[in-house]
Amino acid sequence: MDSIDQFRSLSLSEKTKEGEDSLAAHLLERANYARQKYGGLSPANFGTFLADKECVRYPTRLLFEFGEMGMHQFAQPESDPRDPDKAIVLYIRPPLAQRPELVASAIAYMTPAINYGEVITDEHCLIYGAILQGMTEEEFYQHICQLADYTGAENLEVDEKGNLLPQKSSQHTHSIPGSNCACQCHG
Repeated sequence: MDSIDQFRSLSLSEKTKEGEDSLAAHLLERANYARQKYGGLSPANFGTFLADKECVRYPTRLLFEFGEMGMHQFAQPESDPRDPDKAIVLYIRPPLAQRPELVASAIAYMTPAINYGEVITDEHCLIYGAILQGMTEEEFYQHICQLADYTGAENLEVDEKGNLLPQKSSQHTHSIPGSNCACQCHG
């Protein structure tokens, strides 16, 4: 977009598309920056990553508790009750406390939701996490599905409108918005 006047002349759907494209480009840039800086997340560096204001917008602490997450989620960012306007708690399913390498992947997946909240989709989380962890989207998706299975997160099936459906199978497939996999970044 060259000017504000050009942007103002766009229809609502064109403005929405422009905003979505801008967010996607920004997420790609930030994921590549974080990948270059950290070389991927691991148990050795995810604490430093979470404290890095250039990568994570809000100070974030981990809590291995369910918090308000749905049964289909393995992690959920929420405002930190200690400082609700300025900090985040990333609730992580308790079984992950025994698998710090999987915690690193959960953090990689959830970072866009931590940084940008409700505008983030599962697709954003997959792309960001895949770049940060140096994987293809499909490899990262399969990894996240294995992580979700390990935690006991329930499969979630949704239709094309995002409505919950009765569970039909345990096969993981990804459809945006929503996912049959417990990989959703929002409840």
